[in-house]
Amino acid sequence: MAPVLAAALLAAAPATAAPGDPGHTVTIWVHGFDTNGAGRHGTYGDDLALRSATDSLAALVGLPTIEPGEAAPPPDVVAATTYYGDTPPAYYSAADVADVDGITAQYGGGVPRYALIVAKYARQLLRRSGASQANLVSASFGSLVARWMIEKDVEGLASEGRIARWLTAEGVLCGNWAASRPETMKLLDLPGIDLIDLVHMSYGWIEANLHSPRTEADNPLLAGILIGQMGSTDDRARSASLSVAMAAYGEFAPNDGVQALPDAYFHDVTAASRLLGLPPTLSLYHVGHFDLAGERGAWVQLASFLTQRRRVTVTMTSAQVFDLHEIALPFWDWRPAEITFESRVYSPLAQALWGISEPLSTCEKDGAAAPLRLYRQKGETRSFRQVVYDDFVMEGESDLVLELHADEIDHDWRYGVFETTQTPSYDAMGAGTIRVSTRTPGTYAFNAGDWACTLEVGVVEYPFGTLAHAVGVGEAAAPGGPVALALWPNPFSSSVRIAVSGLAPSVGLYPARLTIRDLSGRSIRRMEGDAGAGFVWDGRDDSGRPVPPGVYLHRLETEGRALDGRSLLLR
Repeated sequence: MAPVLAAALLAAAPATAAPGDPGHTVTIWVHGFDTNGAGRHGTYGDDLALRSATDSLAALVGLPTIEPGEAAPPPDVVAATTYYGDTPPAYYSAADVADVDGITAQYGGGVPRYALIVAKYARQLLRRSGASQANLVSASFGSLVARWMIEKDVEGLASEGRIARWLTAEGVLCGNWAASRPETMKLLDLPGIDLIDLVHMSYGWIEANLHSPRTEADNPLLAGILIGQMGSTDDRARSASLSVAMAAYGEFAPNDGVQALPDAYFHDVTAASRLLGLPPTLSLYHVGHFDLAGERGAWVQLASFLTQRRRVTVTMTSAQVFDLHEIALPFWDWRPAEITFESRVYSPLAQALWGISEPLSTCEKDGAAAPLRLYRQKGETRSFRQVVYDDFVMEGESDLVLELHADEIDHDWRYGVFETTQTPSYDAMGAGTIRVSTRTPGTYAFNAGDWACTLEVGVVEYPFGTLAHAVGVGEAAAPGGPVALALWPNPFSSSVRIAVSGLAPSVGLYPARLTIRDLSGRSIRRMEGDAGAGFVWDGRDDSGRPVPPGVYLHRLETEGRALDGRSLLLR
């Protein structure tokens, strides 16, 4: 969308249409599918101790995490619950229990039941924290749960504007290819299609009960929510069994070993379903389905999406090819040339702050994520719109680095090209990098080897607030406020300072002991000193050995008081 038109839409939109202050918005992690989940015993809809990946999210964004049973969590807390189980939580009324029993009887459990449980948890968390809105971060099957929750307006959350942002990662947003074909269930190591969750992942069930066509977003309730999408494309995962099955049906699509990429994002979003007239964002990562949580570039994108307001779109609008890299003889003509234009996008700011060098988004021929373009003549120019980047950026980010390269394909079964017996076979056409502004719209020319392209950059500032301390750019808490453990910079790549804020000056004279543990609870480092002076941790254990990247728990004890915090170490 042209920047001028986007600006006009923003100006015309009512204030209630945009998500509000991230500082008063809780974030709820909606987990994915579990083979044994539907039959699990235990309490559903209660606080869930966060997993490592979600803990990392909280540390990177600079937000607190939920303590199970915490009576009054802060209004920007990161929380999680489980929709699996057979026992209602203590906060449920008789009416709540009847609601869950009723929806379970109507649909046999599955997605509608899970969506109601998550929605009731969101309501309860909003009451406990005093937050005005909630973000949803959903993974895999959890994205179908979140979609039902929004489009069916479960508990009235969407219609009341209580859902601010929704990020779906590797989502079963539009169904699951394998679950839609019972004979392929062995690919997922599942006993069969009788599992209610698998029934609800099928294309037919979604179109019959949620929306048809399943890949279209057409619901005005979506227009009040900022929606972001993440997909992964390494089809070698799980021994490429999903790709092999798709090929056998003649239906290959880019995938991550479990979820087909075309099923993980909305293909069409109607005008009535768009926030401020804009479609959802989309970032891609070349990893397997179970590996995205460890992709550090995705952490940066998640943090930016949840807390920032500037959206940058980079689109390749045309490309010219100077050499086809194809045989073109009267009796031996392999034209047209089958060419892919591939991209990786990097954040200089993430590199400078934390040493994160992984791409923010990747679109390449591996996994067949990059579209195939056909050229017949040297010097030919083709016009198209191929998105290189479309997501939010951090406040301090002034530019992005694009790494672009092109290949001519001679053999790759995923693209249906079989010009040689060598497998795979590609001809490199040239590669290079270019920096583009994240602050000013513009047009850029790129040239590398045997091809060139034109890039169009669009910038939109959404009319809602940002989190001042987001993505580790904060300072230590000022004295005189609530007593807390302050850690900065956080995340960190070399050292982190740990200090107590809010204590009376005299308390600083008392000795203090700091214990650092990993997420398993194992003690990593112990230090002693003064509470007022604080501590500096260099990311090493008691033996002086560097510890691996990840989330670490800090407890400082002084004068009968214990303060807890966490840091995210990046290498």
